[in-house]
Amino acid sequence: MSWQSYVDDNLVGTGLILKAAMTGHDGSIWAITPGFNLTEAEVRALVAGYTSQADFQSKGIFIEGVKYQYLQIIDDRSIYGKFGSDNSLFVVKTGQCLLVAVSGKGMAPGSSANVVEKLADYLIESGY
Repeated sequence: MSWQSYVDDNLVGTGLILKAAMTGHDGSIWAITPGFNLTEAEVRALVAGYTSQADFQSKGIFIEGVKYQYLQIIDDRSIYGKFGSDNSLFVVKTGQCLLVAVSGKGMAPGSSANVVEKLADYLIESGY
């Protein structure tokens, strides 16, 4: 299975994620939803946020140049954010990659988060 199929089938294909990406900890993009304009600089900022959330708390989290309100980090693995009333951000770190996913209107944030967390669990169990 290619990295792209994880994004297409296991994240966006669930109907609970609007757009997503798999990236390396170095900021490289492994797979991404077409039209999702996540930059390597934004990924590097996400990775840095696992060390210190101070910038997230004071400045927010930027994805596609859009400022998401930082909500929380869970278990030093998952970062959650929100933009407006409809869009939620889920970033989950595994040993080798980050899953970055955005949900939209009509997508229950709890269910969307669960989809991303379960894929991360699978990748961690598989050594990624």
